[in-house]
Amino acid sequence: MHLRWPSLFCVLLLGCGPRSPTDGDGGGSGDGASADPSSETSADSTGEPAEACGFGDAELIGGAPLNALGFSAEGCNPRRDSGINGYRCCSDDPAAANGGLPDYASLALADGQLPYFSGANNDLSTSGQCIRVTDIVGPGLQEAEALDCPTPCNPTWDAASVETVCGPARQCCQTRELDPRDCVLDPDTGLFRPVTGHDVEALTSWSPANHLTHQDPNGIVCLQHANGDNADPAFLDCVRTLSVADQRGFCMALGPGALCPAAAPSYVDACEALNGE
Repeated sequence: MHLRWPSLFCVLLLGCGPRSPTDGDGGGSGDGASADPSSETSADSTGEPAEACGFGDAELIGGAPLNALGFSAEGCNPRRDSGINGYRCCSDDPAAANGGLPDYASLALADGQLPYFSGANNDLSTSGQCIRVTDIVGPGLQEAEALDCPTPCNPTWDAASVETVCGPARQCCQTRELDPRDCVLDPDTGLFRPVTGHDVEALTSWSPANHLTHQDPNGIVCLQHANGDNADPAFLDCVRTLSVADQRGFCMALGPGALCPAAAPSYVDACEALNGE
């Protein structure tokens, strides 16, 4: 489906498109912030920690308090917080151009694509975890902007893609839990599911108030990747890669037979809970 720019401008920068079915009246008016990244400081309600990543040298991988997935419940925002005291706010979003696998220097993939929000573009992401990079076992990312960060991956990838990016005997573990605000009612199935960039315009305006864990609220960075040209196909391509927490994670080495917490049969995410599962 091809969307013309005036429609996407309305949706992504002005926030005047339809709201998520799960938006409550207390979540704001749905009006988006201006296309100034600094405006997200007051507009983006992410529940981020008040202290800088590494403040007091207290965080470990995953941080505290921990969520049910074993990582920091709050996470961190690499766009606002680069980390101090040997810690780095590492993006966990592997989204890449053309829907491909991310072209991290450590992987040297023949068909790797530009990572929109990680690797060299770590500081453009709004989703990450505070990591003491000296704790990373094995090679991390090599890009200066994300040096020694764990490798981001997408838990919804097929097994071959996970092995290509993570390596053998490693799994892709989701780092942050979905929130009910991250769910939309699928018109085809009548069930709630995690929202994606493919839903922009039809089911969501992707404004800061629409969801909780969505990457790049208002599409500011996607427009930046398109050099500010709203007619550039790169803009729509970037928008289509946007996701909420279910598509973001890190490559992890787990024990034999162990599963990532979100992959356990007993785990019920926020959207499944809305469906009564």
